[in-house]
Amino acid sequence: MGQHVSLCIPRWIDVEGVKNFRDIGGWPVKDGSGYIRERIVFRCGHLVNITEKGIETLQRLNVIAAFDFRSDPEIERQGVMPEISDLTRYPSAMFTKADYSPEALAYRWQGYFEGATGFPKVYKVILEKGAPYYRNIFIHLIENHSIDSNKSIIVHCTAGKDRTGLFGMLLLGLCGVDEEIIANEYALSNLGYWEPEHELEKKAVMLNASIDALRIVTTAP
Repeated sequence: MGQHVSLCIPRWIDVEGVKNFRDIGGWPVKDGSGYIRERIVFRCGHLVNITEKGIETLQRLNVIAAFDFRSDPEIERQGVMPEISDLTRYPSAMFTKADYSPEALAYRWQGYFEGATGFPKVYKVILEKGAPYYRNIFIHLIENHSIDSNKSIIVHCTAGKDRTGLFGMLLLGLCGVDEEIIANEYALSNLGYWEPEHELEKKAVMLNASIDALRIVTTAP
């Protein structure tokens, strides 16, 4: 994943119909020996609403795989991405329908509601459940994206923040990027993702929570 010189290309990419789309590469490794390759791994929110113009952008970026961390209840509610030539979607749901029971949801969301002190509790659960799916992505990168490859992949969940952010943490950490940089990369989702007020209101009713509590959940503390 490394290279000796950063290309200094834009991190944010406008993919029409997709939120929070950015390049995970370009960051320096902490020993000063190089940078993480750009235009190999992208992260974002779900691809359900991608437009034809957005699809053209993905094709120009040579995206050949999209790893979708969303669970069945999310997909039933949101839908799936359209078929895109030469791009394979890999369902990678780390939560089952049982994990969406009222009790399980209450536990996870309570962690989010606690803010910076509660997020680690939820992230520990995600890491435990997501380990085999994160492993699959690393294997895919090793097998399909050599130093000479110009192909790329997308990792995403609904918002491209939590499940996706943890993959970004693992990737950058294994490549030797400084922890402060990894944290700053994670926090970029505060710029790239938002939910309309009416969606927050619906979730607040469903979870018996306040709008302010829901706003905490949609941020990267």
